[in-house]
Amino acid sequence: MKSHLSRSILALSLLLPTLVEANDLEAALTSETAQFTFRSDSSVIGWGGSELALGFFYNDADDVLGQIGLMQRRQASEKNPLTLGVGVKTYLGQLDIPDQDIAAVAVGGEVRYTFPGVMPTSVYLTVHYAPKITSFSDTEEIIDSNIGVQVEVLPQTVAFVGYRNLKLDLENGSSYSMDDNRVHVGVRLTF
Repeated sequence: MKSHLSRSILALSLLLPTLVEANDLEAALTSETAQFTFRSDSSVIGWGGSELALGFFYNDADDVLGQIGLMQRRQASEKNPLTLGVGVKTYLGQLDIPDQDIAAVAVGGEVRYTFPGVMPTSVYLTVHYAPKITSFSDTEEIIDSNIGVQVEVLPQTVAFVGYRNLKLDLENGSSYSMDDNRVHVGVRLTF
């Protein structure tokens, strides 16, 4: 397992030079899981207008999961506080018990409602789904859903509380939940 973690850290460090222009860093934590995500405009890969996200998830069961995603959405405004987004996400990782490899490409969407104000607040639901046809290795299907509330506490700082359900169906016929079914708290720093 340590060799896979070492390879994941090496891959992340090789990708960091492309993220020099990253405009935010997010951390979402529970007592048993951690998700760290770098986000930037997709112009760093030559295609602007979308949000590019590179994430790393791990839990206390020594499961690791890397994620690369693109999400296209418009910004909320006073006239249009409800926004929709669509995108794709790639998952690569490994489960420690059972020893299974994860590889999948998912399509997803987001619904977000923003309450305008001095401290804008949003409620959101994001769902990504990788069916059997785009799931590889030991993975049959992935459903990754996240519901939460975020508040812009400072002009470049957002705090959020949410609930994530990251469920995998495996080739051996079992289902596996990578999260701990607890509420996560997090912060997003823009720079």
